[in-house]
Amino acid sequence: MTEQRRPIPRQGMASQCLHEQFGAQVRDRGDAIAVVHAEQSVSYRELYDRALTLAARLRAEGVGPDTVVGLYAERSIEMLVGMLGILEAGGAYLPLRVDDPVERIAFILRDSGAGIVVTSAATDGRLEDFEGVRIRANGPHPEAVATSTGPRAGEENLAYVIYTSGTTGAPKGVAVPHRAAARIVRSGVYGDFDEHQTFLQACPLSFDASVFEIWGALANGGRLVLLPQQRSSAEAVMDAVRSHGVTTCWLTPTLFNQMVDDGLLKDSGLRQVVVGGEVLSTPHLAAAMKSTDIRFSNGYGPTEAGVFTCCKIFEESDLAFSPPPVGPPLPGTKVWILDEQLQPVADGELGELYIGGDALAREYHRRPDLTEKAFLPDPFGESSDGRIYRSGDLARMLPGGLLQVVGRVDSQVKIRGNRVELTEVESVLLDEPTVRQVTVVDREKDGERVLAAYIVPSDGPPPTVTELRGRLATRLPDYMIPSEFYRLERLPLTRHGKTDRTALRDGVDATRLELGVAYRPAATELEELIVRIWSDILGAARVGMDDSYFDLGGTSLSIKQAQLRIQQETGITLPATALYEYPTIRQLAQAIARSEV
Repeated sequence: MTEQRRPIPRQGMASQCLHEQFGAQVRDRGDAIAVVHAEQSVSYRELYDRALTLAARLRAEGVGPDTVVGLYAERSIEMLVGMLGILEAGGAYLPLRVDDPVERIAFILRDSGAGIVVTSAATDGRLEDFEGVRIRANGPHPEAVATSTGPRAGEENLAYVIYTSGTTGAPKGVAVPHRAAARIVRSGVYGDFDEHQTFLQACPLSFDASVFEIWGALANGGRLVLLPQQRSSAEAVMDAVRSHGVTTCWLTPTLFNQMVDDGLLKDSGLRQVVVGGEVLSTPHLAAAMKSTDIRFSNGYGPTEAGVFTCCKIFEESDLAFSPPPVGPPLPGTKVWILDEQLQPVADGELGELYIGGDALAREYHRRPDLTEKAFLPDPFGESSDGRIYRSGDLARMLPGGLLQVVGRVDSQVKIRGNRVELTEVESVLLDEPTVRQVTVVDREKDGERVLAAYIVPSDGPPPTVTELRGRLATRLPDYMIPSEFYRLERLPLTRHGKTDRTALRDGVDATRLELGVAYRPAATELEELIVRIWSDILGAARVGMDDSYFDLGGTSLSIKQAQLRIQQETGITLPATALYEYPTIRQLAQAIARSEV
């Protein structure tokens, strides 16, 4: 099929639109490999041509600047074609997690007003109830639409809308313009971004760090390696790093800490690593800097401030602080540390961090009430658009103008790098008729942050863990589902009559909820061995053959311990995904017997 395509844009490096930065690389490096996924690879020119074909189809459907288009695709080349096609059409992509509950996806589509969804071959059949238009990223697209043209997006038009956990009990969409997104991949504060770098794309598209991963490569002429669609384990990430010569990647502190503990970063070939999404451990950073030649930096910033607000390449002097500093703000971005009266605090004192400048999102999509509460008029007249964003983060200014972020002022936490509003999880649990009151807190377990739910049951039989986790899974993504469930007669209160979250986080005298699964004892030597290992690791008094590892309180990091113990005692090496695919002892033992793991 012969298509008439408009010329590649020539705005080049000065452009503040993501797709135009990519277009400049197509013009200069069209034959270079842009993306590698499994055994597939595509050049910059081929990826651009596929995106233009999709863009023409989208424009024919009425997509233009600020049109929000859903993107429902697993991590694949089709996903990138979909993203680029939406941007080339002038629209903004709305990433939908392929493993999210159907109800949550339906809510996001309704709330965003997206009437079109771009899908892949693997996901298209899952949206049969969607009443809008479904379009496959890779076609086929009628030749008649190939000549369709329309207005191009500018730097103030939307690039993407990402839904994050919300305090109202429902997720909210953060609408980010090209201007805010493009600035993070043209800055040199992280290290070297050029055609010699190979980036790893391992984050879900709905996690805004994916903007750094994808456009760090494609806006700079580098190569992008897509991690296979699976749960990101330390081993899977490092396999991809070594197999494809990855030089640059982004890691959550949880994953980073595990890699440091296991010595996986040594001799990995990585040159630069950005760590962010949670508070970073100074001891782990010190160990990594001592044992490798990798350049480490800390990317801090909420989704509302264009992925990264601040960043700093770490030096030895930064190890004097715990947590280590997140650095000064990026060019074009300003920060203030203010008290409750919006007055600056003295250097070294804690206050709430406010952000202004080119980093800011436009709004919470179609939620002017939430926008007004979070995006305030700039009281200092220093922000480029007259607004400042209330981050909710506690911070202080260190000597030398370095910023240190130490925690939150509200109920928001980070779980595996993902933002979680505890009130949203509580709101879903309160919809259960068996739950009268509930408080959800975060705590450290096995070296990572997990959620624990403390429940005061309604009259009648109390809920079971299996029931609650099963129902939560229909409305929330997996990282928002508590690992532990406890029963209380009443919630502890502070002297001011508020729920004492600190007491709950530190641990109170509470009874674990029953799993609600009929107990079946071990029947073979292998089953008995796994029972003993799980009991030791999870602290469970009784483990039945049909009890889920995760219902018992297992976490992604404790899986590592279970794998190691099984290998030591049986010689069997389990893949990182084994307990996700076979979460009960019965399933796991049968899979081992059939040599499926």
